[in-house]
Amino acid sequence: MPDAPNTRFDIASFGELLSDPSRVAMLLSLMHGLTRPASELAEIAGVTPATASAHLKRLLNGKLVRVEQLGRHRYFKLAGPSVADALEAIALYAPPRKQIRPLDRDRQIFTDARTCYQHLAGKLGVAWFSALEKQSLIAIGGGGFELSRRGILRCEKAGFEAAKWPAGKPCLDWTERQSHLGGPLGSLLTQQMLQLNWLARHQGGRAVRLTSLGRKRISGLGVVLPGD
Repeated sequence: MPDAPNTRFDIASFGELLSDPSRVAMLLSLMHGLTRPASELAEIAGVTPATASAHLKRLLNGKLVRVEQLGRHRYFKLAGPSVADALEAIALYAPPRKQIRPLDRDRQIFTDARTCYQHLAGKLGVAWFSALEKQSLIAIGGGGFELSRRGILRCEKAGFEAAKWPAGKPCLDWTERQSHLGGPLGSLLTQQMLQLNWLARHQGGRAVRLTSLGRKRISGLGVVLPGD
């Protein structure tokens, strides 16, 4: 039997790390870019603390998560945006669940609006990206999608601030099968929406909702909101 061809990347090992539902649950719970202690990740995955510790050790060794030490406590987060991008890409090919577990009770809220690592995703994220394109507030530049001059003026008027506006990139949304705005620009605008109280996190997780102020402001930027 011939040997397997040599490759630069050990994709099989990466896939093996994602073969356990408990590890996947932990990774997905970190997609908002915040940190969680091992005890909370164990509860999310529905496993014992000892099992969670073993899973986290494997994820650390696989460089999918990293740990931050604060005093006696250890907090885990994704190793970086590239891990979030990989998880979102894989989710596009994952078959839908036949049964939805209790942890998925907020699925509708989750698909309406959530953070994909640090940028806005779901129906609201897709609508936001579409509005920016239709109004020519973003344009393709050397580094990807960049705010146009008109876009910079509109964003600054709306309260967004940046010493230098970074580029963004389209990120294929795994629940909507359309693109939302990713990359540094997507992250910057989303984080400022949270700071400006346009968005609020739902129960501290990845799901977000528009505040009354946010609904008014984002509609003023030409976004057609889901359900409107």
